[in-house]
Amino acid sequence: MGVGAGVDGMRLAGFLSVLAVAAAARADSVTNQVLVSSTQATEANPRSTVFTDFLNASFNAGQDWTLSAGTSLTLQGRTPSATSGQFGERSGAVTFFTGAADWSVTDNLTLGATFDISPKSTQFAGTPIPLQQSNGRVVTADAQVRSETSELAGGLEVSWDTLGKSDLEWSFTGGVQFSHYDINQSIPRARLANGTAVTSAQIQQETSSYCAANPQRRTYCQELLGTVSGAPTPLDFQRFSAGATATIFSDTDLSLFGDAYAYDEDPRGTFFGLAAAGRGPGLPIAPLRYLLRPEALHRFGDLSARLWLEGGEYVSGTGGTTAGVGLKLQYRFTKAWRAWLTVSGQRDVDAGNNITRSGSLAAGAGYRW
Repeated sequence: MGVGAGVDGMRLAGFLSVLAVAAAARADSVTNQVLVSSTQATEANPRSTVFTDFLNASFNAGQDWTLSAGTSLTLQGRTPSATSGQFGERSGAVTFFTGAADWSVTDNLTLGATFDISPKSTQFAGTPIPLQQSNGRVVTADAQVRSETSELAGGLEVSWDTLGKSDLEWSFTGGVQFSHYDINQSIPRARLANGTAVTSAQIQQETSSYCAANPQRRTYCQELLGTVSGAPTPLDFQRFSAGATATIFSDTDLSLFGDAYAYDEDPRGTFFGLAAAGRGPGLPIAPLRYLLRPEALHRFGDLSARLWLEGGEYVSGTGGTTAGVGLKLQYRFTKAWRAWLTVSGQRDVDAGNNITRSGSLAAGAGYRW
């Protein structure tokens, strides 16, 4: 993208920031959450510590309409390979804007529409890559990955609630979201352990030689060679979501949510976890195929506790399985003020069949007029 496109992105970011502030100024509720997560960096998942601040606001726009707007800012830390290779570039901030409108068609039925925008940003990360030299010897180099990504998404949702006062009430949700990623990743630099620089031509030739000699690593090599080529990689996909919640005796919610993904292009050939960081929920290291999430929430007066498990698979050729667990504790101090603390952990298998673990800690507060 040229200078004009960058300026347009900055103008769009500024405009949406003004909208978020305006929404907060007349909002019925405002929440802010700070999240810190740490991920084990592997050769197929060059990502480390992530810091994100989320600001969201919602307000009633008439008897049957609720509007909401939000923004987040994500900063990424340095990976061990970036430090070892002495790569000086620092990642830019990932900005993410979201908006939604909900229409209460009846007391039971609600329809909603959402949109998400993340302007182009550039991240740098380090990762070890294998190089097969002309004499057949394989060496490992610390490589710098440069990743430029932007996102545009929109979706539709529907929910239905029984809204009764019996010992068992139900709610159901469903929706579809359409997302478009523009991803451009490359490996501009690499260094051997002794500090010797590796040229771009050497990176291209020697990673190709390694992958040709190691067909058993086809899954990882698809990701590596796609990034080495430096070709832009657009990715369009749809997420289909459904969920059901049973409320028992007014104080306990048992839920099951599920997501399934369909991709219009081959999602292999990029370090997806680096591109997706700060864009949407969770910490995926690769494009997801499906994800299931059972939850249990219990209210102890002003205190509530929510426990969830999740499990799923990544698209074949991009990763293996994913599994996670989390706990959120929330306390309502008054009718207006509430605060919460969330801890979670995740275990993934990446494209190189390496196990990578991540953990997150989040704290937030909300105010309702």
